[in-house]
Amino acid sequence: MTENSCQFRIETDSLGPFNVPANAAFGSQTQRAVALYPLAGARQFSDYPKLLIAMLQIKKAAAQTNVEIGVLKPDVGAALVQTIDAALKAPNAADFPVHALHGGGGISFNMNLNEVLANLANRSSFDTDYGTYAPIHPNDHVNLNHATSDCFSTACHIAVRQAAGDFLHQVNGLSQDLRQLGTQWSPLRKLARTCLQDAVDIEFEDYLCGVASGLDSQLARISEVVKALNAVNLGGNVIGRQGDCDPAFYDQILPTLNAELVQSGMPGELTRAPNLFAASQAHDTLLTLAALLDQMARSLMKFAKDLRLMASGPHGGLSEITLPAMQPGSSAIPGKINPTVPEFMVQSAMAACGRAAAISMTQDHGELDYNPWQSVVVTELLDMIAILTSGVSSLRVHCVQGMQPNAARNTDNATSLLPSLIRLKQLKGYSFAADVAKQAQGDLDAVRRTVLAAEAALSTSAIRLCD
Repeated sequence: MTENSCQFRIETDSLGPFNVPANAAFGSQTQRAVALYPLAGARQFSDYPKLLIAMLQIKKAAAQTNVEIGVLKPDVGAALVQTIDAALKAPNAADFPVHALHGGGGISFNMNLNEVLANLANRSSFDTDYGTYAPIHPNDHVNLNHATSDCFSTACHIAVRQAAGDFLHQVNGLSQDLRQLGTQWSPLRKLARTCLQDAVDIEFEDYLCGVASGLDSQLARISEVVKALNAVNLGGNVIGRQGDCDPAFYDQILPTLNAELVQSGMPGELTRAPNLFAASQAHDTLLTLAALLDQMARSLMKFAKDLRLMASGPHGGLSEITLPAMQPGSSAIPGKINPTVPEFMVQSAMAACGRAAAISMTQDHGELDYNPWQSVVVTELLDMIAILTSGVSSLRVHCVQGMQPNAARNTDNATSLLPSLIRLKQLKGYSFAADVAKQAQGDLDAVRRTVLAAEAALSTSAIRLCD
């Protein structure tokens, strides 16, 4: 026996014999994918645990359903369920090495899982070697009554729905943080700007609650789309033909899967997509979510840049707020502190928007009856959600919750030239204020004295009317 034969076993599939690492729980289709699509630092199946767990839950529900309807032997079903339960508790990353992008359709993801579950179940319950695929076969038993298309698509919906919940929680928390700060900082006024030029004075609460309200509106839209992910195509098999699976399986699989999700602490509520052919042709709900997240990312980027601008200085900038000092900002300038946490949010949003662009391209290239680019959709979407969640969490904890207004600077700004002239316009009219501006020629003290005089005259007039 050669050294090479000790390291590998030979499996034969429809393309012929292929060497598989002897101790690998996966099989030839997985190993072919590993050889064809080298990672080179990219992410693999095991790097998306929410997706992996969702597919495991579908495989468990399928095995249970197939036993219940009498098409899978009870001992085979029990072995699969036992193996899946163990994997759900502690999935072994080494078992799932397939590149996140591995050709169309997610087939390598699905077959990787089918092979691993068959091999592990055969060894633990029937004491057979890896690669024998007896009595449990990856296609005939683990994949029974479903296909890559409906299994993978449904898993995408489940995984994204769960990931989105974490993100929505963080953004809702940011909105609440801003409203709380608005209450704390009220009635401190700040200078509002249009086109980066001085405009009118507003309360800090006006600005902060304006940002919060915008986030709330986007949250509501995103939440509706996340809820729409409950509609899945499980039972539609390859291109939406429900006749490709047993009618009893078609009727029973979603209730069984919902029960499994609830048992694991996740919401059930899955329903069947109204048109399974449409679900095969496009991934509209996921793409809609990506587009909304792209908009949210840009809003978060704008807010983070606002913080960066308002905190600029401390002497040569706006210096309207002070952000928590989290790390030294320069290797060459002593005492310099940069707004690195808002900048992390900006970077996260930029990266998220790039992923949204990749996701949107998949709609253009799903020819005829099947859109095979869901691996791009789900991995980029999960990455997008993860990086935005991280960005918002850091922004909240390390920046927003500890920032403070610079009261003296804001009071001075709020009574500067243009806000004072606006106040004078309110008191005496536009023409009067324009004449004062012309005569003052930028003399802020002169304008402020005129405003005080106008306010005093108005107050005296009001007293006389009361008398």
